[in-house]
Amino acid sequence: MTLTRTLIKNTTLALFLVLAIGVGFTPAFADKVEFGDGNVLQGTVSTFQKGTLIFSTTYAKKIKIPVDQIKSIATDKAVTLKMSNDSVLTGKLLTLEDGRMAVTLEPMGETVPFQWDQVKFINKPPGGWSGNFAAGGTVQTGNVERTSVSVGFDAKRDWEHDRFQLRFLHNYSEDTGAITSRNTFGALKFDHFFTENFFGGISLELLKDEFKDLNLRAIVGVGPGYRIWNDDIKTLEVEVGITFFSEDLDVGEDDQFLTGRVGITYSYKFFESVMFKNYLLYYPSLEDPKEYRLRNEAALISQIGGGWSFKLSHIFDQNSNPAPGVEDKDQQFIFALQYSF
Repeated sequence: MTLTRTLIKNTTLALFLVLAIGVGFTPAFADKVEFGDGNVLQGTVSTFQKGTLIFSTTYAKKIKIPVDQIKSIATDKAVTLKMSNDSVLTGKLLTLEDGRMAVTLEPMGETVPFQWDQVKFINKPPGGWSGNFAAGGTVQTGNVERTSVSVGFDAKRDWEHDRFQLRFLHNYSEDTGAITSRNTFGALKFDHFFTENFFGGISLELLKDEFKDLNLRAIVGVGPGYRIWNDDIKTLEVEVGITFFSEDLDVGEDDQFLTGRVGITYSYKFFESVMFKNYLLYYPSLEDPKEYRLRNEAALISQIGGGWSFKLSHIFDQNSNPAPGVEDKDQQFIFALQYSF
């Protein structure tokens, strides 16, 4: 009996010690944020950008919290804040008694209040490559022999004050052994942001299309631009400038000339998985406003998961004064499978 009591006592003590050690070594969450109607999260402040705090926990790596809903925040470790005046603050985030957000600077220990609209980003600035690859095509055999292929990609690299964009698109089709379409388009663009929304850029566009009598059209443009909208739902940028055209033609007379340049880039996310994008370029003649060139690329993108999506594109190209035997308007509809990175 005594032996039994001793065993029970020792077993209970051992279980108590195991539980105590387990609780003692349970990892504590470092950061805490309270938002909305009493919602509280414990985890880690990842970053902040465009009015949204990104918070990670053990069950979700990317929780987006609009900062206008944040009631309090506290971090256990120091974070780095880049402010709108380009100053840098490093320290722990906390909430003052009056409800204002603040940062306790390291190593000085001074507490500095701030407003969220004064913060550009937290921790690592936005950057890295992003973009997509798209491919589509059709094959028809039997009474009609048709083949078409379309491949393209968009890529973008962001730095704190600079942006580089690269685009490529190639289309090919044939009908009963005869080539009916073959064109290649490429574009490079570099922008430098002088302020958060005002930028200046230089661009290069190349187009080769044997059915438009184009061995090569090279377009070099330069000018300022302004970003009107830039959030998770919509973007809108407008650019103006001067453009130099150089056209090497198969049949017509080669030409070089200057035009104006108007560019509009727009996107809108209708739902979490459906987005519309549009890129318009308009080149009016500096000598005769009735003469112009225009290219518009519109796309409807529907996500299907895992980075994959369906993409329906419409490309409209117009030249008010085309080469002899060439239509002034040209349209392409492209259905493709797209992968984003």
